[in-house]
Amino acid sequence: MQSKGLKKLMNHLKVMHDDIEDDVDDILKNNAKEGVGIAVSNAKEVMNKGYWTGNLASLIEVKKIGDLHYRVISTAHYSGFLEFGTRYMEPAPFMFPTYQTLKKSTINDLKRLLS
Repeated sequence: MQSKGLKKLMNHLKVMHDDIEDDVDDILKNNAKEGVGIAVSNAKEVMNKGYWTGNLASLIEVKKIGDLHYRVISTAHYSGFLEFGTRYMEPAPFMFPTYQTLKKSTINDLKRLLS
């Protein structure tokens, strides 16, 4: 009798684990997609010394690295110069503020899921 109950419990826990993993993956994916918009907005704000062509915005994207692992990245070759500055140019970070915003919203979304 206990083995039937234990098997049922183990199956139930496995289903719960899979459901929670899917929900967390959806949260992370949606927040990463939202992060692209935030990064583009931040990039527009810092690109105020020249003109805005949209190249930087078009090169900000989401990459899925693995299970429950997404990255918002900019593949523009000059992104690092903007983010960290150079010897002649002050830093104009646009990705780190995006990270800070996403960190807060992701934590809040995960807390809401678990409560």
